[in-house]
Amino acid sequence: MAIVVSASRRSDIPSFYSEWFYERLKAGSVDVANPYNPGQVRRVSLRPEDVACFVFWTRDAGPMLDGIGALDEYAFYFHVTITGYGPPLEPSGPTAGEAVESLRALAARVGARRVVWRYDPVLLAGPYDAAWHAENFRRLADGIGGSVRHCVVSLYDAYRHSAARLRKAGLMPAHAPEEGLPLLHGPSAGTEVVQTLAGIARAKGLPMSFCAEPALAGAVPSERMACIDARIVRELTARPFSDRKDKNQRAGCTCIESVDIGSYGTCPRGCLYCYANRRQIVKRR
Repeated sequence: MAIVVSASRRSDIPSFYSEWFYERLKAGSVDVANPYNPGQVRRVSLRPEDVACFVFWTRDAGPMLDGIGALDEYAFYFHVTITGYGPPLEPSGPTAGEAVESLRALAARVGARRVVWRYDPVLLAGPYDAAWHAENFRRLADGIGGSVRHCVVSLYDAYRHSAARLRKAGLMPAHAPEEGLPLLHGPSAGTEVVQTLAGIARAKGLPMSFCAEPALAGAVPSERMACIDARIVRELTARPFSDRKDKNQRAGCTCIESVDIGSYGTCPRGCLYCYANRRQIVKRR
């Protein structure tokens, strides 16, 4: 049975490690260390017959485009995060305009059905209030247009390391819960904001789904798609794969089983809200 390969929840491989990825594709395998036990290493086959689908996660897939012909034998799709926060939440590029242009270039190359826009996370703090999110989301949606199959929205979840960065920047939302629990849920300001965003998306003919937000899925009309979704994978490949729920993901996640490659703490963007970076990142473009 073929595997679904996630590249990656742990780092922005398309933006910063596309050459490494294509090298591993040629080699036919990649070694993946257990993030909690680095001495435990798994060799993952990347041969076409062993991969049902690649799911890429990025803020800018542009660096992958020159070599993307290497994926001709594979099924794949992209999650592209565009939030438009800018500094200080997102201290390095791309800008919102650059990100939208890059997404449109990706969709023109691989097709809109292989591209998902992530407006993730929705964070309410400082200048980023409900009105800001409504105007920002509308502007981004106008630019993205029909270049994606749907939009994924998720509320900010508090983790110790990301909370410390936000607190230092004066952007920690009030009433943050324990690490790993949803910051905004139920009948809250977060729900109201997402309802507004969903209304904008509907008006523009843009389907919306939620990432690990069961309360929102019940309160706001949505497509109820998982981020790694069996329906999308089946649309792209005839290879058999496991469609069981991934038990290794956080509560509320409905993704199917996949293998994450890459390593935590290797993305240089330095987004303050990011759960994957647990150290101070040097600011870069």
